[in-house]
Amino acid sequence: MSPSAFRDHLRAGERLLGTLVQIPQPEVAVRLAGQGFDWLFLDGEHGGFGPAETSKTLAALKGAVPCLLRVPSLDPGGLSEAAALGPAGLIVPHVDTAEQAGAVVQAVQGRALVVVQAESEEAVANIGAIARVSGVDAVFVGPYDLSASLGISEQFSHPAFLDAVASIVRACREADMPLGIFRLTAGEMRPHMDQGFTLLATGLDGTLLEAGARSLLAELRG
Repeated sequence: MSPSAFRDHLRAGERLLGTLVQIPQPEVAVRLAGQGFDWLFLDGEHGGFGPAETSKTLAALKGAVPCLLRVPSLDPGGLSEAAALGPAGLIVPHVDTAEQAGAVVQAVQGRALVVVQAESEEAVANIGAIARVSGVDAVFVGPYDLSASLGISEQFSHPAFLDAVASIVRACREADMPLGIFRLTAGEMRPHMDQGFTLLATGLDGTLLEAGARSLLAELRG
């Protein structure tokens, strides 16, 4: 799927299944791409995907699957450099205001999809304005940082967390803005699918590796 086709599918509200890649070895992304994911989330914030690692991985994938690269900050120079590497899109953390979202769009200059992360109490308060910024292609909820910002770290069933997510959903629906989220397991993700989230990142490379090894050993050991 080409980046332009990926954008079309995203805007059409189609469900796009991805996974988080933190291990900066091209072979890892290539193996995951071969399993049928619609996209890969290359992590340059908490994972090892700097410019060199991203370039090597994109070259190894040869366009087999669209990759969205999470950058480490809102720095305009870093955003411009990341967009020039050629990912299908950028996931930008800690976008708390419409002004910040607009600055991201300006730095990227149309060279990649712009996905802004809503992961703070401030972002929730400003989500209506953020979702209406021209050039933003999707809003992506970061549940771990959002719950921490609310003072209920990793309490994903807490009413305050659920209310915050519901506020994001309402605002993005009103703005016709695609929604994304990361959750670790399929079971955790399913309720968000029912809410209308479509840009879905489920699991990450390290936990998938561990789960496969556990399953194999459990079968062998009876």
